[in-house]
Amino acid sequence: MHDYFDKYKFSDEELEFRKKFISGSDMNRLATGDENIVYSLWEEKTGRSENKDLTDIFPVMMGLVTEPLNLAWISRKYGYEIDLYQKVLTSEKHKFMRCTLDGAIMNYDDQVAVIDAKYTDGRPKADESWSDVIPRLLKTYTPQINWNAYLLSQHLGKTVRKGVLSILRSGNEPILEEITIDPQYQRELIDIATYFHGCVELDTPPEDIVTSEPPIPPELRKPYDMASNEDFKHFALNFIQTKGAAVANKEYEAKLKKLVPKDALNCFGHGINIKVAKNFRKTIEIIEETK
Repeated sequence: MHDYFDKYKFSDEELEFRKKFISGSDMNRLATGDENIVYSLWEEKTGRSENKDLTDIFPVMMGLVTEPLNLAWISRKYGYEIDLYQKVLTSEKHKFMRCTLDGAIMNYDDQVAVIDAKYTDGRPKADESWSDVIPRLLKTYTPQINWNAYLLSQHLGKTVRKGVLSILRSGNEPILEEITIDPQYQRELIDIATYFHGCVELDTPPEDIVTSEPPIPPELRKPYDMASNEDFKHFALNFIQTKGAAVANKEYEAKLKKLVPKDALNCFGHGINIKVAKNFRKTIEIIEETK
């Protein structure tokens, strides 16, 4: 029975090949901004430490073994057409970007959604319920799903705006959770990965380590009253006064949008309202004229 694990192991050649790329699971580690985690990944990519044999880690094996069942179950239960299972994607624009898809739901609310199947044997703490655990899992895997969605968009030639995490718990059928796909967040991940990949290429330890907070789901966003924000006041007044001058107006529009918090549903004050759409696109409207 020992040879059962062989199909889940990478050959030495495959391990060496994987050092050249940043994968979705690598991105989960990089996005933490944790110096120890990031440095450990750098050591692996530069050959300073050996890659762990994941077949020795039982929860990892449970995830690998149950992945097809996880996807098949939700496909049958919800009527989802899941394609591109284990499809390897590499970016044309950023050659170091790579992922292996768990799959893509081709008929998710009339759209394509990237899906990732996970197994967890974790249980809520004594004073918790599963509703407390789910947000932590979503935060952990949001980088990977946004990364994979970016690469899937390139592969399909159209923007993938939906992500789904299928969480299989011990003895229970999978829970489906939608994950926000945010273009701005994807750009932040690419910047983090580009810097890290450069450190690997130059054989230089990463020092400028940053974290990137996952986007806030639309249902958790809230309005912000910016009346007391002096920068917002200055930019808003100038935005209104320059509405007939395209260049100057665009300058203040950009400055205002940068002040919008990540969890904002809208920001208002000093004669303007900035609305944030579900896809995080920001639009500014004048709600009163200054005198």
